[in-house]
Amino acid sequence: MSRPTSLNSRVLTVLLLVALPVLLIGAGTVLGVGQGRLREAQTAELRQVASHTAAAVDAYVYRRILDAALLGRVPDLRRAAADGNEQPFDQSRVAELDSQWIADGAATAARLGILTTPASQFLADLVAHDSAYREVLVTDRYGRLVAASGITSDYYQADEGWWYQAWDNGRGRVRVSDVGRDESAQVYAFEIAVPVPAPGGDGAAGVMKIVADSRETLAAIAGLEVGATAEAMLVRPDGSIVFRRRPHAPRDRFFAADLLRQGVADRAEALAAPDAWSYEARSPEGSLRVVAVAPSQLAQSFPELRWLTVVSVERDELRAPFRSLVWYLVLVVLLTAVAVLAMALWLSLRLSEPPVDPAYNMHLVEHPPIHRVGEP
Repeated sequence: MSRPTSLNSRVLTVLLLVALPVLLIGAGTVLGVGQGRLREAQTAELRQVASHTAAAVDAYVYRRILDAALLGRVPDLRRAAADGNEQPFDQSRVAELDSQWIADGAATAARLGILTTPASQFLADLVAHDSAYREVLVTDRYGRLVAASGITSDYYQADEGWWYQAWDNGRGRVRVSDVGRDESAQVYAFEIAVPVPAPGGDGAAGVMKIVADSRETLAAIAGLEVGATAEAMLVRPDGSIVFRRRPHAPRDRFFAADLLRQGVADRAEALAAPDAWSYEARSPEGSLRVVAVAPSQLAQSFPELRWLTVVSVERDELRAPFRSLVWYLVLVVLLTAVAVLAMALWLSLRLSEPPVDPAYNMHLVEHPPIHRVGEP
């Protein structure tokens, strides 16, 4: 005959009240800490992507500036500028030629023979074989056009700001403009103006301007692939867009321009190092996006280029890997809870067993009386 089994409900309740809350609190802590660390790691990685992209843009622009400085030392260009300086400068004659050029540039250029010189032919070949160069022109020390890759919008250049800054009263310095619409080349581009040294010396004989296509130069922005919802763009501190992969109008603004301006102002006020920072903002479509911003280093040398590289991605996409891991963790927690429940049941059953009674469920055998030695 087997003994009846019973469940010690008090033991079971105590075990469940102790084990399950500890399990749930532990699981919640792991989830919270894991989510926080993953969020920090992903945001830091996004900031790193923005910093690397900004560095790539800076390197490309600096390389173009170096190429422009070397191009300005080509002998044909230096001779063209020097030959132009030998012609006397007549302001009224220059104004007349400029008006004629604006009215009919091809006829005026043909009459002056500017586009048939060795220097102009060299520049035309350069533009034809390098898509980053959309237009290149050279002036003498007075701002008169002496060589060009093609028909320009005007003849006299000394009345424009880029020429005045690059000439710098004969001292010569590199000048780089912000991205804008170039009417001569009919593209969105930025301009690089460098002095042209005189033959046999380092003094400036003229100025050369290169119109560089922003699409070629800013290819690091267009080619960035971070995720399905990610987007990279180059913006100014006021939120206006310098360059993005998708078409944009000149008046378009970055969707989180207010937070961007606030971040720039806060870092300027705190004299913080030009490092990347990040924040969250809601897009016009209503999705919450994580935004990483990295400042360009170009502004330290060229104040016009106060560019910021912005990389943003939807937060749901950024957190998707963690959500997939949560389901695995929930499954582990459920299995652990089942194991805890089974152990609690087993312990409650064990602790509910009564003390062993030797007389319970045992057959007593009658023994004959025992006689002592010597007894009858």
